[in-house]
Amino acid sequence: MLLLTAAFSSHAESAEVKVGVGKSGQATIWITGEIVAGDADKFSQSIRQANDSGKFVANVRLDSPGGNLLEGVKIADAIRFGKTSTNVGKTAVCASACFLMFAAGATKNASYGAQIGVHGASGENGEETAASGAATVSMAKIAKELGVPSAIIGRMVVTSPQDMVWLSPQELQSMGVTMMGRPSQAGPPVANLQQTPPNAPLSLSPSEAGATASRTSRPDAPPTWGEIVNRAMERSASQNNGKPLFSRSCQPELRVCNVGLSYVDNQGKVAFLKIVEDMNGKIIVREACTLNDFKDVRTCINWDNGTSHRDMKGSDGSWTKVADE
Repeated sequence: MLLLTAAFSSHAESAEVKVGVGKSGQATIWITGEIVAGDADKFSQSIRQANDSGKFVANVRLDSPGGNLLEGVKIADAIRFGKTSTNVGKTAVCASACFLMFAAGATKNASYGAQIGVHGASGENGEETAASGAATVSMAKIAKELGVPSAIIGRMVVTSPQDMVWLSPQELQSMGVTMMGRPSQAGPPVANLQQTPPNAPLSLSPSEAGATASRTSRPDAPPTWGEIVNRAMERSASQNNGKPLFSRSCQPELRVCNVGLSYVDNQGKVAFLKIVEDMNGKIIVREACTLNDFKDVRTCINWDNGTSHRDMKGSDGSWTKVADE
């Protein structure tokens, strides 16, 4: 069983699915809580319940941290088939599998205080496996079919299941979401997932990245990997005509592929975030790297264990590790 559950969700109770009828006579379905096996059937039953009473389901209101991917995809299919609108209120969360449900809406509405997030799939116990890597790829394909912009899909694919990228109002608008209310109504980040302030400078020098990787979570903790990716995407897009600069290359002899996100840091140096994946899409290494002024030596920090190394570029364009820092 594959899950897309936000890191702050620790229970597995079935989501609450209920139907209400507004003054217009049209029905709204509320989905609240974690998505588990059987919730897609509950959703279909709610639609039938409304239809049997002569009511058309016009809107689905979402407040869920995610959960079972298969169930989320089934609900998303039903929402798309029914040409139903989706809505996330100003105090609501819609993350992981819930994001696909939200993206399936014929029209999509979100309040400025809503928390809508994406990340990769995980196994039943929260681990990254070959199967979860394949699930992340499938999720990306589904998101593309739903019209989600490639920039958002990119964040989804490169973000670990233990992290979360919360989408900004501008990113939501890029996928056709109508923002409701006023920006000042936006609430604080959900749970203990600390976010980088919008105007905070992005700096990933080896020493800073190493310190970040080695610290434990606490109220004043530095940004997570997902949030660093979020900031790097924004910086890269601002430097490349609105499109973040992604690259991907594979090394068949090593049976790995490298995914990179490049940008220019605060010191004017070329920097990039790098993920190494195996053939099944499982993340092996996450690194933050900086090039020297001649772009022939790079210093990289392993995000997960804080170790660093220095590589040199050869005449054939390949990189060789020359020292451990």
